[in-house]
Amino acid sequence: MSSWSKITNAVLTSKWNKPFPVTLLPSAIGAYVAFYFAGIQGERQKRIEAFQELQAERQKQVLNEIRALSEGDRKRVQEIAEHPA
Repeated sequence: MSSWSKITNAVLTSKWNKPFPVTLLPSAIGAYVAFYFAGIQGERQKRIEAFQELQAERQKQVLNEIRALSEGDRKRVQEIAEHPA
């Protein structure tokens, strides 16, 4: 390949020899994907936190039932089971 061909090939394939929107297209796609996945992760994190709160409430209820059982207070165990805190 001649040096002139190498130069013209380098110029024609350079990123600066393209229309303006074409050079920004990969950046725009990358930004869209990043924001999309960030949104998904945010929603997922909210669901995980809500689940953990429910799990903590249930754990408190079970521990209260166990304490009441160890005290031998069957009436209190029944109240705790019917009306979680």
